[in-house]
Amino acid sequence: MDEIKRIAIIGNGGGGKTTIARALAKKYNLPLIHVDSIQYLAGMKVRDIKETTNILNQHADEEFWLIDGFGSLEVMTQRFHRADKIIFVDFPIWRHYFWCTKRQIKSAWAPRTELPEGCNEATLSYSLKLFKIIWRVHTKIRPKLASLFDQADMKDKVVHVTTMAQWNLIFSGVIPTKPDPLLNAF
Repeated sequence: MDEIKRIAIIGNGGGGKTTIARALAKKYNLPLIHVDSIQYLAGMKVRDIKETTNILNQHADEEFWLIDGFGSLEVMTQRFHRADKIIFVDFPIWRHYFWCTKRQIKSAWAPRTELPEGCNEATLSYSLKLFKIIWRVHTKIRPKLASLFDQADMKDKVVHVTTMAQWNLIFSGVIPTKPDPLLNAF
């Protein structure tokens, strides 16, 4: 693959997806789209699913992008098929919980910049909701992603990040070009 024009980053909450996304968008000079920026409106209100789907699909149809985050399985599948590379951040669940806890504490002083104005994540109720989402993603969505990524047309584009060494390599801007044999280690 000569040029990387479309990168999808996916994985459970608190895995450092957005941090990697910012670094890679800068290195590859790609417009960065945060799914959270689209799904949420000011005040942590959730945008209508049809509107969110339309916006995400419009971005996926563009020639250049780096999209960080989820959306519906249908929307993600379309995005993954269009992507040149898919970075799948898949740490043990304890790391996602730990990093997410750190992020929640930090958000009390510095809200995430990718969220719309007035989105306050620094509440106990949101933290509990987030921890439930992490469990659900790990137990329900992660197996679906593994099955999807095991398809022949996906294998060559998925980079399965399971270690800090891999995460640091990608954060430094290096995206492996060969298929990742660890993907089958689910």
